[in-house]
Amino acid sequence: MSGGVDSSVAAYMLKEHGADIEGIFMHNWDTRDESGDCPSERDWRDVQNVCAQLQIKCHRINLVKQYWNQVFSIVLDEYAQGRTPNPDILCNSQIKFGVLLDEIQRRLNASGAWFATGHYARAIRKTVSNDSTITLHRGVDAGKDQSYFLSTITSKQLRRVVFPLGGLHKSTHVRALAKRSGLATAEKEESMGICFVGERRRFHEFLAEYLPQKPGDILSDDMLVVGRHNGLFTKTIGQLAGIPGASEKWYIYAKDSVTNRMYAVKGR
Repeated sequence: MSGGVDSSVAAYMLKEHGADIEGIFMHNWDTRDESGDCPSERDWRDVQNVCAQLQIKCHRINLVKQYWNQVFSIVLDEYAQGRTPNPDILCNSQIKFGVLLDEIQRRLNASGAWFATGHYARAIRKTVSNDSTITLHRGVDAGKDQSYFLSTITSKQLRRVVFPLGGLHKSTHVRALAKRSGLATAEKEESMGICFVGERRRFHEFLAEYLPQKPGDILSDDMLVVGRHNGLFTKTIGQLAGIPGASEKWYIYAKDSVTNRMYAVKGR
């Protein structure tokens, strides 16, 4: 459980169907945000409140070291090379459906347990001639589908996984169910931050705490310098170049980690 409305409703649905459930919270990040608060502590409090409402046990598992080694350090290296990684994909395959499941089985003696999350995705099982297969499918709610973030999950990892929200729409079903049931997270705003790290108002400044800023040139198609950047990690391909004083919009279309240059083209 992440402390958000989706995982809260997933837990509520399973409890209503008579499942014997317990809540699991991953503690992956210690650093405080720009306001001086720690997002993980806020989320942990929300998980505890929802579990108390549902009258189920909740557990907090510290995976800070594993998250750093298996996700964040790799993300930093990708940004340093001028690429734009997706930390949530790594978090799901390496931590949530990897290390976390191993820890649950080891600490809670739950080797035969099923694992449920609040993802908007579906795991469809088919059996043909005693041969069972599990495939990942998009969630019914196209606007909330999260199958992309689960795209590197293996069929073995999906073997005992359920997605209670896969067949629901968030705006018309999940939020309404949370409100009707009086869940503590029913009105909680949606988070668009990094998986279990939280939102960062100025993401490039957040990365600058871990990566050296190396300014360089932004060049046009005809190799004219049209601006400067503060590090290859500060801009993503397709993003506005943000050139001060420019009368036209320039968009980044390429980056070169060898020359430390970005390339931009005019757009509308």
